[in-house]
Amino acid sequence: MSAEGALDERFKAGFRRHAAGVTIVVGETPDGPVGATVSSVASVSADPPLLSFSLTRSGTAGARLVGSTELSVFVLATEQADLAAAYADRRAPRFTAEQGWRREASGLVLPGAVATFRGRPTHVIPAGGSWLVLLLVDDVVLGTPASPLVHHDRAYWTPAPVPETRAQRPLRVVEG
Repeated sequence: MSAEGALDERFKAGFRRHAAGVTIVVGETPDGPVGATVSSVASVSADPPLLSFSLTRSGTAGARLVGSTELSVFVLATEQADLAAAYADRRAPRFTAEQGWRREASGLVLPGAVATFRGRPTHVIPAGGSWLVLLLVDDVVLGTPASPLVHHDRAYWTPAPVPETRAQRPLRVVEG
């Protein structure tokens, strides 16, 4: 152990310093829909379209989600911070009309989500106390662009513009 604490505590503290987008992952089960707030979503491949995310193995929602044959990943906007908080709390009500959920032929719909990815889990890999899920995406529905919701240091935030950086300046072509 170092002066800064045990490795597992430093590991968690390091990731609290990493800002990440916020989603709700939803699956259908024989007992009804199940969902969880997930901030570990990442693009894996565009061809074929694959994304990944992780779920804790200690909760009931994760086990029900990895057992689903189809999943939807809803990317949340800043205005949906209360919804993200509800799906991170196992005691909070879920899938209520007040939360905005609608059922359509394609499955559950969350108005206000900036994007929805629908697909099938192709691989569920036990990884420590979590599962790593690879989702083969069958459909993407783009919602209205809005300020993204991010999770950082155990709180929800929205980004603000930064002063112009080199990466934001147009490239200048030099001939010769």
